[in-house]
Amino acid sequence: MSATDIDDKTRADLGWQQLLDGLAARCHTDRGARAAQAIELSIDVGFVRARLSEITEARDLHDRAEPMPFGRITDVEEALERASKGGHLDGPSLRAIAAVAVAGRILRKHLTTRAVRAPRLAGRASVLHPLDDVSGPIDDSFDDASVLLDRASPALGGLRRRLAALHEELSRRSRELLDDTGIAPHLQDRFYTQRDERYVLPIRADALHKVRGIVHGRSRGGVGQTVFVEPEEMVDLNNRLKLAELEVADEERRILGELTLLVKDAVEPLRENLTVLEALDLIDAGARLAADMSAREPTIVVPGDTNVQIDIRNARHPLMVLSGVPCVASDIVIAHGGTLVVSGPNAGGKTVALKTVGLMVLMARAGLHIPAQEGSSLPLFARVLTDVGDDQSLERNLSTFSAHVMHLNQFLEAAGPSTLILLDEVAVGTDPEQGAALAQAVLEQLAERGATVVVTTHYDRLKALGARDPRFANASVGFDLERLAPTFKLHLGVPGASGAIVVAKRLGLPLAIARRAEELLGSREKGIEDLLRQVDGERRRLAAAVEKADAERRIAEHERQRAELLAQDATERLRDARKGAHDEAVAALQRARMDFDRVRGQLKVASRDIATADAAKEVRHASNQSLATAGRALDAAAEVVRTHAPKSEAAQGRALESSDLTIGAEVFVLKLNGRGTVLALPSPGKAQVQVGALKLVVPVEELRAPTVGSKKATGGDLRTKAEKLAARLTLAEQHAPRAASTTGARTLGNTLDVRGERVEEAVNLVEKYLDDALRSGQDAFYIVHGVGTGALRSALREHLTSYPGVSSVRGGDAGEGGDGVTVVSLG
Repeated sequence: MSATDIDDKTRADLGWQQLLDGLAARCHTDRGARAAQAIELSIDVGFVRARLSEITEARDLHDRAEPMPFGRITDVEEALERASKGGHLDGPSLRAIAAVAVAGRILRKHLTTRAVRAPRLAGRASVLHPLDDVSGPIDDSFDDASVLLDRASPALGGLRRRLAALHEELSRRSRELLDDTGIAPHLQDRFYTQRDERYVLPIRADALHKVRGIVHGRSRGGVGQTVFVEPEEMVDLNNRLKLAELEVADEERRILGELTLLVKDAVEPLRENLTVLEALDLIDAGARLAADMSAREPTIVVPGDTNVQIDIRNARHPLMVLSGVPCVASDIVIAHGGTLVVSGPNAGGKTVALKTVGLMVLMARAGLHIPAQEGSSLPLFARVLTDVGDDQSLERNLSTFSAHVMHLNQFLEAAGPSTLILLDEVAVGTDPEQGAALAQAVLEQLAERGATVVVTTHYDRLKALGARDPRFANASVGFDLERLAPTFKLHLGVPGASGAIVVAKRLGLPLAIARRAEELLGSREKGIEDLLRQVDGERRRLAAAVEKADAERRIAEHERQRAELLAQDATERLRDARKGAHDEAVAALQRARMDFDRVRGQLKVASRDIATADAAKEVRHASNQSLATAGRALDAAAEVVRTHAPKSEAAQGRALESSDLTIGAEVFVLKLNGRGTVLALPSPGKAQVQVGALKLVVPVEELRAPTVGSKKATGGDLRTKAEKLAARLTLAEQHAPRAASTTGARTLGNTLDVRGERVEEAVNLVEKYLDDALRSGQDAFYIVHGVGTGALRSALREHLTSYPGVSSVRGGDAGEGGDGVTVVSLG
């Protein structure tokens, strides 16, 4: 046995074969199952880490409902060997080989298209040979029952049709002979059949001399009763049928030979594919095993790493998990080269903890995931040695103690820094005092040699080692004093009471006997047992308190995060409300300004149409006073809006470049001191943005990235002020003298400037202005669009020509701005 082998006793003690059976049962192929039963237990760190990662990738594919497809893969090694030696393969063998080739091609495509998520598996699959030139001709030649199709060769179909025609002709001729007057009287029965693949008739034995032909046998129902005769009239047809059958058989044999040659030429690629498919099958089985055990990939640590130790978090015994037995999870931590002394009551889970460590170490060497929490770590031990259970040997006349001593001798010889030794109830079967002393001496020597050891014991001497020797650490399995039952939970750092008398009570030992045992137990031993039980009780109470505190802390943390989210949401809502209110106030103010300009223009026009100079002067004076009052109110409202505008975010938001902007992006517009949305990028260095109800084109240098959570001022009062101002202006307009015609001189009040706007935006602005003009009773207005290419002018005029409420559309005359202006008459 080499230094890295795991002996049969260790495998048996840990139940390794049961785990291998579980792995093999999850393979898709017989080859994979055999590989699982013989899985390598490696100490090559690179190999083990790679296998663990491959299983992680395969499990991820399963979790995504994209597992590796294996198809109909069978072990075709025997057929490949026969083909390589020149033998012919039959249909089932050829189809099985084709299925292997197809499975390799499908698996390769499946994994290479998922190379980002499964790079290691894709790397393995990349070496699979497609072998279309083998699988294609084979699949094209056979039906689902592995029978050659007529199209398997140019000649086969014709030969088979000729053979069928001969069968039909022989059947017809046989039916005719049944009615032939020279034969019919001598028939045993009216049917025809085949003997030696030739058509024959059943003739009575006593009339055999009356029918000329060849005898092919007689019935077994009675001696000489029926003789099967091939009449001489059918000999030629039967001969032709036989030749046709031989021709078909020769052609089918030739086709099989050609297909076998294809396989022979591809034997090595096919064998290479089988090897890769076997490895992938084993990896997939490892992934399925991990999923069924809720296992995770462990971290493999090596000398030189920090914290080189066995650190298994929430460990569960693998075989108990697979069998569905309830299993209490425990943390198991053992310093590399240290000794963990596990104590506690019988039937409390000490041996389970010991075997869990051993099994997981072997699983790690096999590159398998372990049923433990993510983040667990394990070293790779070259040797794992176990002494578990009663091992007396009647054949060798050895007692249990003697057998244990022999094992301890072997362990002492093999012990080293890369050895894991698992001892269940060390040095038992002899005087307790001497056994305890012997056990301590052995453990100290194993520690001296750097071996990592897990030992279960009831010896107080061994429990005390952890208090004075840093190489030793205690652990105990819990015992519930209230229920008088073990908890099976492993607790690190504290020794446990054996509790033999308590356990005996639980198992039904008469109370009187248990009390007598307690009396016989020395006060010192009883005191230690009581103290350990008290320590365990305090530990459990402390653990419960810590768990409760953790739960409350988690609840508090959850509530804190919830409160933060609610506060953030409320802040966002308040900010949006303030921003919306301010935008509405700005829009209302702008509408008021437009109404103000329009009223002012109407008043000027109206004053010119007053009959007398004095009246005109009086109207102008009243109008000017009204306008002045409205103007001051408008300016005051604008100042209020400006003062209460949301605080500029420019100091915090970064400057933007053209490359930062996309349609729909949110930006901060400096000139408007507000957030907006990018609508379009009309030209380099400029962007069309919408801020509230406003749409405008601004240079990119006037945009900033919006900051999150910036404070905004309230705007409800701004909206109210602007709306009141608009109402006052409307009232002033209603009481102003009406002009006979407002198609007079172009003023700011009856002019809309859309220069620089795109057609769509210009149309929207004109429609808005037009609606306002119609509501106010305006007779006409001017649109300044410029000359340019004429596209904007044409689009606006065409749109307005059919617009409801528009009576005429014309270009401006020389005094009105020429062709750069459109005059719109309403009515």
